[in-house]
Formats: sequence, C-alpha cells, structure tokens
Amino acid sequence: MSHRTKCRIFAKNILQIIEQQPNRVKKFVKDFGIYGIGVIGTRLISFLLLPLYTYYVNKPAEYGYFDLCLSLCMMLVPIVTLQMREGAFRFLLSHHEKDDEKQRTQVTSFVFRSLASSILLTVLVAAVIAWFWDFKFWWLSTAMLISISVHEVIAQLCRGLGRNDVYVQASIATALTIAIVSVVMLVGFEAGVQSIFIANILGHAAGVIYCECRVHAIAKYFSFTTGTSAIGKKILRYCLPMIPLTLCWWVTVNSDRLLIKHFLGLDSNGIYAVAIRFSAIIHTIALIFYQAWQESAITQFDANDRSQYYSRVYNTFIFILGTVFILYVFFLKVNFGWLVADEYSSCLPYIYPLGVAAVLSALSSSFFDPIYQSANETHRAVPAVVLTAMISVGANCLLLPLLGLYGATVASIAAYSFLLVYRLIDTRRYIKLQIAPASLLPVALMAASAIPFFFSNSVVVDCSFAILAVAVLIFVCWRFLLTNHKETA
Repeated sequence: MSHRTKCRIFAKNILQIIEQQPNRVKKFVKDFGIYGIGVIGTRLISFLLLPLYTYYVNKPAEYGYFDLCLSLCMMLVPIVTLQMREGAFRFLLSHHEKDDEKQRTQVTSFVFRSLASSILLTVLVAAVIAWFWDFKFWWLSTAMLISISVHEVIAQLCRGLGRNDVYVQASIATALTIAIVSVVMLVGFEAGVQSIFIANILGHAAGVIYCECRVHAIAKYFSFTTGTSAIGKKILRYCLPMIPLTLCWWVTVNSDRLLIKHFLGLDSNGIYAVAIRFSAIIHTIALIFYQAWQESAITQFDANDRSQYYSRVYNTFIFILGTVFILYVFFLKVNFGWLVADEYSSCLPYIYPLGVAAVLSALSSSFFDPIYQSANETHRAVPAVVLTAMISVGANCLLLPLLGLYGATVASIAAYSFLLVYRLIDTRRYIKLQIAPASLLPVALMAASAIPFFFSNSVVVDCSFAILAVAVLIFVCWRFLLTNHKETA
C-alpha cells in the first residue's frame, strides 16, 4: 500500500469519526475550523510582518518601546470596555436560539452606551495626563487603545449574533490593513516606528467598519430610549469580576517586559519581545480553541454527560498542543537565520522555554476560563489568577538580576504551572475531569525535545526528531479518538 493511499485512508477515517459524532462535536469542529481560518490568517500576516519590522526598525529599543505601548493598551482594554466584549457575547449567545429581538436591543444598547461613556472618560483622562507629562507617541497610543476597544466589542457582538463568519472576516481585514499601511509607511515613507502605531489604529478602525457594514448591529439594535436597567445589572454582575481577572492576566503575561526594561534595559526588552512574538504560534492555536470551546462549553454546560464531554475535549487539546509545540520549536530553530535580522539573533535560546510557558498558559486558561463563564461564576476565577500574577512578578524580580532573560522564562513556567494545578483542583466543583493515560505521551515528547533543541547542531537530527515525534503523536491521538468514539457510540 502506497504512502498516498495510507494518508487517504487515515483522512477518510478521521472524517467518518467526525461525521458520526453528535451535533455538538460537529459544531465544535466546524467552529474550530472557522476561527482557525481567521486567527491563523491574521497571525500569519502579523508573523510575516516581523521581519519587516526588525529590518526597518533596526533599533531594538524602538521596537521594544512600541511593544511596551501595545502591551499597556491591551492592559487597559478591559477597563475601557468594562469587559462588555465578554458580556455582549455571553448574553447575546444565551438568547440567540430564541431570536429575542427585545433582548438583543437591550444588550446592544447597554453595551454601547457604557462603551461610549467609557471612551469619553478615557479621552479626558488622556488629556489631563498629556497636560502634565510628555510621553512619546502618547496620543497615538490613546487612539490605538480606543480603536482596539471598539473593535473588540463590536466583534464579540457579531459572535453573539451568530455571525462567526463576519467576526473572522473582520479580523482578516484588520490584519491586512495593518500590513498594507505598515509596508507603505515603512518602505515608502521610511516613517519609522510611528508607522506601526498608525497601521494598528487604521487596521482596527477598518475592522469596526467592516463589522457594522455586514451585520448592522448598531443600526439595527442600538437605541437611546430602550430601558436597560434589568439586563444592565446582570451584565455588570457578569463582566465586572472579569476586569480584575483580565488585569491580573495582563500582569502575568506582560509584567516580565516592564521588569526586563527596569532590570536589563530596552535593548533586552526588544530581544525578548521578538522571542515572545514567536510563541504567538502556540497562542494562536490556544485562541482558536478558546473561541470555539467558549461557545461549546456554555451551550453544553447543562448536558448530563458534561464531565465526559469536557474530558474528551481536554485530552484532545493536549495532543494538539504537543504537536504544535514540537513543530514550532524545530521549525524556528532550523529557519531562524532568515526570520530575523542579525541584531535579534540572540533570542533563539529563549524559544523553547517560552514555548513551554505558552503551552502551560493554554492548558490552564483556554480550557478552564469558559467553564467559569458557563457557570456564571466568573468571580471564582479571580483568586487563582491573582496568585499567579503575584508569583510571576515575584519570580521575575528575583530571577531577572540572577539569570537575565532566562529568569523571565523560568518565572512564566512557574506561574502557569501553579495556575494549571490550581484550576485542575478548583473546577472539580463543576466537572470531574479525567486525564487519559495516553495524554502523558505529548508531555513526555515535549520534555524530550529539549535535548535536541539545546544540544544538537545537526539539521538532520532536528528534523528527524520532529517528524518522528509528530508522527507518533498523530497516530496515538487518532487511536485515542477512535477508541473513545467506540466507547461512546
């Protein structure tokens, strides 16, 4: 039997398994594919822009400054939006099947009234700060914050209204606009790092316009006169606990960059910023999973076999992350020479530990966050993330002076390991999650990949290990899915 025939048989078996699954699995796989197109498309564009940025912004300190401003904007988005992006999706999704036009109008009106008030306050605060202090690119950063905030909210409205296709298309439109403007301004006008700010502002504005032109959420559902008191209290009760939750997540994810700047300087921050950008490959898969799983977890939370279904999804997710991690590590190692400019080549050793941290982050957040959302108990997710943020900051302060940039990677691994263990225990109040013995294989192979990554100088050895490991993972994962399917058929 030829290799091509075997591949066809394998693909056919996978499709048959999917086709025979209950509707919830089919929808989850469909949503994963839809979100995958959007997220991979946007991240691929961003990934391809990285060589352009490192070439035309040839000072790591300047790129490090933009990365710092972007990180601060992402920290402030939950405050500016009051986490209405999550509330809009959750409360529109709850009533999507009922086709409740009144409910949609109330939710949309409350969300945008709150957002408009918050943006006005943001501009006033920014003006006061600008009056007393002079920050470089301050107003560009403020405009970027507002454009991201509005885009986030209207995009989640599209998801809640059942227009996942528009959500994905708007994300791609945003990324393409950022890419086009970046190329024109960096290459054509040599505008430097400020062109990246402008590109992000125009890109997110394009996303907002696209969403509204396709869905007409504001035109159709927004009203100045509709009463929103009752629904507003429910949305706020759901959203407000998510503000400290998201802020603590930001501290966990981004505090290392602020502390690197403090202990090691902007040059080191620029090197680390490039290294951590590559881990976006793993975060991309985690984001795709989160977006598809969020809807599935919420709609299936009241199912009788909830624990069995959730366990099956989680074990499959471990296999997916293991496969992506190994491909990520060795693809970057083999191709690193042409991916970045020489000034940034020193970030290669940090690829592996940052990848481990990204996997732990995905396992502890992308799967478990929607469980708290499904139970409408978002406040219960806060303590663990607060402790994780404290561990991250404390470990960074302790290890950065001792280990340099390696200290930041160790701190991230320690923080996410703690969060994973905490949530495995804490969420047992909702589900009885069962980790399959087969799921230990991807964990073992990820650990074993450290040996060729750090100690091998042979491309043949690296590629051989990656191909063999991925082949084993795919085979075992397929057997796991097939066995699980027979047991539940």
